[in-house]
Amino acid sequence: MSATLTVTQVVLPTAPVGSANPLPAIAAMPQAPYEATTEGLPAEMAANIRYGQVSSVHPYLLQDGYDRERTPAPMRVAVLENGQLRAEFALDLGGRLVRLFDKATGRDLVYRNAVFQPANLALRDAWFSGGAEWNIGMRGHWPLTCSPLYAAEITGADGEPILRMWEYERVRGLILQLDATLDGAALHVRARVRNPRDRETGMYWWTNIAVAQTEGSRVFAPATHAYMTGYDGALGRVDLTETDPRRPASAPAAADYFFDLAPGLAADATPGAPAPRPWIAAVDADGSGLAHVSTARLLGRKLFVWGDTPGGRRWCDWLGGETGAYFEIQAGLAATQYEHLRIPGGATWEWTETFLPLALSDPNLDGSWNEDVAVVGAQVLQATEAAGSAGIARLEAAAEIAPDALLSVGSPWGALEQELASRDDSVFTFLPGVRFVRDGDEGAYWAFLLDGTPDSTDPTAGVTEPDPSVAPASYVTGDEWDHLLAEAPSTWLTHYHRATIAHARGEHGTAISHYEASLRHRRSAWALRGLGLALRQSDGGSAAQEQGISRLAEARELAPDLVPLALELAETLLSDGRADEARTLVETLPAALRTLGRFRVVEIRAALATGDTDAAGRILEERFEVPNLREGELSMSALWHEAFPGRPVPAWYDFEMAPEG
Repeated sequence: MSATLTVTQVVLPTAPVGSANPLPAIAAMPQAPYEATTEGLPAEMAANIRYGQVSSVHPYLLQDGYDRERTPAPMRVAVLENGQLRAEFALDLGGRLVRLFDKATGRDLVYRNAVFQPANLALRDAWFSGGAEWNIGMRGHWPLTCSPLYAAEITGADGEPILRMWEYERVRGLILQLDATLDGAALHVRARVRNPRDRETGMYWWTNIAVAQTEGSRVFAPATHAYMTGYDGALGRVDLTETDPRRPASAPAAADYFFDLAPGLAADATPGAPAPRPWIAAVDADGSGLAHVSTARLLGRKLFVWGDTPGGRRWCDWLGGETGAYFEIQAGLAATQYEHLRIPGGATWEWTETFLPLALSDPNLDGSWNEDVAVVGAQVLQATEAAGSAGIARLEAAAEIAPDALLSVGSPWGALEQELASRDDSVFTFLPGVRFVRDGDEGAYWAFLLDGTPDSTDPTAGVTEPDPSVAPASYVTGDEWDHLLAEAPSTWLTHYHRATIAHARGEHGTAISHYEASLRHRRSAWALRGLGLALRQSDGGSAAQEQGISRLAEARELAPDLVPLALELAETLLSDGRADEARTLVETLPAALRTLGRFRVVEIRAALATGDTDAAGRILEERFEVPNLREGELSMSALWHEAFPGRPVPAWYDFEMAPEG
């Protein structure tokens, strides 16, 4: 059945992501709500958990400029459609599959969020719920989940359209290519990941598929055991015949179930059958739903449930409004989501994922876990065989076809990194099926450095020193960029960028030297802020701590209207026990800034620290919101308990993930 590929817009109530935070993310990386323990785990799993930890999202900038005011706005989507399915991919939002509509039943197979509301769950802060999200690089919702990807249409040998999306992930230095096509009632997505350099790096992948939750929702995977964790960080192996996770709506608390896939239970684990294909399925009370099947490399499967807790219900409402209840079925490269794998230099890893409508012949499924898994698995196999392999063969044959006209343009970093590597004759091998565009403001400064000056005998020729009152548009990381900056004419900006590279690596002494050199050229809020943080993170004792706060205050004087800078200074004052100063800072802000959620929190904390419980209580009773409240953060309920001992926390402040009672 012939399919089409078009680009269109879907209008949703939208809270825009907003401009990126101009302050480089050289402080500690936002942490997941809990960390897994390795005690009692298999040696390989424990080693993978310890390997490849990332301490910073630098050189990415944080995306924390959103609020909770929603107005209708368009979302640009690429649409693959045939007579049976309609698949919509958000090109400007990490290529997420935001809708998969089954025309036979008139139902969405993945949870389709009715609003676009960012919240603080991703590595760069902004994240939204719904659809199927692709996560690469490091544990967490990936840095490009709210950023554009490259996209193009590729025509298969049989004339059918393929949507190709790709980008360069900057922390790990990996190239991702995603090819999607329809084949009857199946959506096939082929992922290819290339490590373009000749050195090993950490690798992570999880496809997170949101499914609308109802009382009759059930989940199955071919496993007898799972590694389970909640928000307490304990990761233990449970017997699924005793701890039955199949009904997400009945989960007492938020939990992850990482299924230990058992080939003996897999639907196609019969003599003479092909190698088992990992799968997971979610069905509703009537037996209809979604099956996700993959080739063997994608061996991990997981169920995430929010749980029947105040926080679980609140988070679903916070992300999607009254119709926001969902759970997630997921697929990854490792057994658990805490692990990073080692991808060798020059290696390409690839796998195929298939999304299939599922309709069980008997929706009751009132047997044991193992019995029902066997029944569902047999029907997943039938659906997979019915879908055939033409679409998968189409993707395999087209994997290296070069894209022509672009449907969407991503970042310049793939092109710039390749140029940088070529200067030193370093290895940097692209995937042949992608191409990157160098143009754009984000990479303009770095392209200028790569191009060099018109007259190499004059180190100042062609150099226009940028205005230090304007925040740099982007940042870089790594020895190669540092060497390029060292060869460039000495300016406030070259020293500043060298400082941030060192700072992100934890080399505080080197960072301080370059920040100070930058300030000797020209004073800037950016170098003062970096110097203030580096001094406070160094081993300079109390004197360095005081100097650090002074530099942060000076930075704010140069950029008094920059919200993140004022907030950083206020929170630093609080952490140093200078609550009166923090309170004064907030009180002198313009009214429009003072009412922002994070400043309200600072004001409450400062009031409580100075013994003014009445003032703290008055602010709390005004019922304000903190748009970028972090997943797992319980600051609002903690402040309420401190201001009003014995009074129950109002629902709008209650994000507690522990079971009630």
